[in-house]
Amino acid sequence: MFPVLIEDDIVIIKKQDDFENGDLVVAIVNGDEATIKKGKKSDNSILLQPLNTTKYEPLIFTYDEMKTIPVTIVGIVKQLKREF
Repeated sequence: MFPVLIEDDIVIIKKQDDFENGDLVVAIVNGDEATIKKGKKSDNSILLQPLNTTKYEPLIFTYDEMKTIPVTIVGIVKQLKREF
């Protein structure tokens, strides 16, 4: 079961520039668009899979594209906090 992120949730992030397959990854795309997605690495690319797979398409970037677009890994989600 994946966490559901909703508006006003607070996520605690461990700052790091790499991740393990299956981690919830915080990435900056195009220098100013932040996203949280499930990460998966292959030999030549990364896949950022949305938690809501019915609404959004996965993002796939080669390692070369990560430099030119740019795509920066900021960290991984360690905790989710929500106020009721």
